[in-house]
Amino acid sequence: MEDHAATDPLSLALQWLQRPADWPQTAAALYDAAVCWRAPARGLLIEGRDAVLAHLCEDARRFAAAEQVVLRRVVAGTRLIDESALTFICPADGIAGVELTAGDRIELKRTRLLSFAGGLIVDELNLETWTVLQRAG
Repeated sequence: MEDHAATDPLSLALQWLQRPADWPQTAAALYDAAVCWRAPARGLLIEGRDAVLAHLCEDARRFAAAEQVVLRRVVAGTRLIDESALTFICPADGIAGVELTAGDRIELKRTRLLSFAGGLIVDELNLETWTVLQRAG
């Protein structure tokens, strides 16, 4: 009997989310060429694998020093739900689509909904709430 969990795209994605800094590189092959990535709170809509992966790499860099608390990670049908809270200092170059000042201590509550079709991520919706915990200075 084969172990499909080791090769099932949703199971792989669930495993790879354990290393958020590596996500853009490890999960690159899981993104469909025409993937749509959305973060409505930031007013961002990014289409196409290359553009999405470039954005994910930038976010991974910005969030690299974040303290992360995973609230839940679960597969629900053809969706992967990744809910977490991150606390970090706003970097000098800021965060695209969010009005923050470099040095602000912020909390990001984020629910990522990754939708799969044909074994690939075709849509990623990021529901985000940004809170300034402490202003810079």
